Order: sequence, then C-alpha cells, then structure tokens
Amino acid sequence: MTAKDGRRKREETRTCLGVSVAAADTEHALVEMQRLAWLADVIELRLDLMARFDLARLLAARPCPVVITYRPVREGGRFVGNEEVRLAVLRQAAALGAEVIDIEWDSFEALGAVAPARRMISRHFFTHMPADFGARHAELVASGAEIVKLVGMARGQLDVAPVLDTLERTTVPTVAIAMGEYGLLTRILAPRFFPGAWLTYAAAAEGQTVAPGQIAIEVLRQRYQAHRLTRSTRVVGYWAQTAHDLPPASAAMGGGVWVPCQCAPGEDRALVRTALSRWISFDEESAG
Repeated sequence: MTAKDGRRKREETRTCLGVSVAAADTEHALVEMQRLAWLADVIELRLDLMARFDLARLLAARPCPVVITYRPVREGGRFVGNEEVRLAVLRQAAALGAEVIDIEWDSFEALGAVAPARRMISRHFFTHMPADFGARHAELVASGAEIVKLVGMARGQLDVAPVLDTLERTTVPTVAIAMGEYGLLTRILAPRFFPGAWLTYAAAAEGQTVAPGQIAIEVLRQRYQAHRLTRSTRVVGYWAQTAHDLPPASAAMGGGVWVPCQCAPGEDRALVRTALSRWISFDEESAG
C-alpha cells in the first residue's frame, strides 16, 4: 500500500487531522509540508497569507492531500485583489490536482465545478456564534458542496454545544468549529463524530495559529489523542482557568481523555455541565 493509499484509507475510517500552513513563500511552504506530513492527514495551504507562491511546485511536491484556501478579507482572510483572479487561482489549483478547494459561501456558484477536486463551502462568523447554527449548516448542505465548513466565535463555554450537536447529527462531511479560547472542545472532540466530522484543524506549531483558538498539531495528538478518539472514548472534563491548564492529578489514574472546560464570566457552571453532559463526563474531583 502506498502512502497516498494509506491516507485515503484513514479518511475512510476516521476524522482527518488537518494542519493550517501560512508560509511566507513556496520554499518555506514546501519545507513545512514535509515536516508536517507525518503528523497530519491533510494540510491546508493558506495562499492569502503567503507573500508569493508557485502553485505548480506546491502541488507537485505535496506529501499528502491538501486543502487550498485563498481567503478574502470579507471572510477573515487577507486577499484584497480582484475576485475573478482569486477564483481563477482556485480553479488552477483544482486542475493541478488539489484534493479540496475551500470556497466561501457567497462565491460557491461563481467558482463552478472543479471535479475531481471536492469543494468545501465555508462560512465564518467572527464576532459571535449564530443562534441558528444547525439551520445555517443545513443551508450550506443544500448548496450541493461535497464538504461543509461552518465556523462561529465562542463567547462562552455554552457556545460549543450547537457545534457538537451539528457534528453528531450530520451525515454530510463537515468541519464545524467554535473559534476562540472557549471553543477548544470543538477542535478536540470533532474526531468523536466520525463520519460526520470530516476534519479538525490544528496549528503547525505553538505560536503559529491562523485562526483564534487553534492548538498545535502535536498537542492535539499527544495530549488529547485526537487520532484515536472514537464515539466510545471516555472523555472527562475538568474545570480550567485557561485552555492551557493541565488536568488534575486524578487524570493519570482515571484513563480516557481529559479536556479543559472553562466558563466565561457570568456563565453558570451547572448549566455548562448539563449542556455538555451528552459528550463529556465529570467526576467529583475534576468537577469541583
């Protein structure tokens, strides 16, 4: 079995672990992709964060499947040029073999078909978590895109609940994320919801985030065992002041995966605990 066949097999059996790469240029991106290939199933190349790039070289030398993203300012990216030029680059990426093209919800129709590449329709809410998260997801599913990505900003721990609920219920390959420090659980727990959860994003390393709340791929794998999570994995929550707080001493004896839960100012801990009880358990010591 080739490495490519092996990665395709993993995509058929578990949620992919993706790493977002924002290199300065083609040379740096190629080095990063080679470094990350053994940690990630999929690499996202953020073209809008690169000063210059050579698509043909990037795609010819890719060591694993890629998502090509060329995000405009209106959806949180840095591309400020002509829209037709941007779409032409995405079509070129598909023609050169990119596996997935990330296309914003309001540009989906304009992009058109890019087969055999898959289209990941995406929409971002950078200031809040939409109250109708599930309905927004359904709207994107109705587009006919092969993969759906919906992202909101978590303003408290309760904001992760609609995201986890969507991942649990969907039958369409989905990336659903609550950004920010309170949204960490959506990035960690996504692999529990395979096959609905197609991918969860991580940063290439500490300090190299391209979206609020991303954690390093090595942390996602080593501390949270994201590549081994299944629906039957025991997940235990512990109350934390920050997303970086380590679990209590009892974690070493308790088994399972321990995840930080942090209430925003004014949030009721009992309500949070109840809302998350479908996916996370708390024992007496960790619950406080």
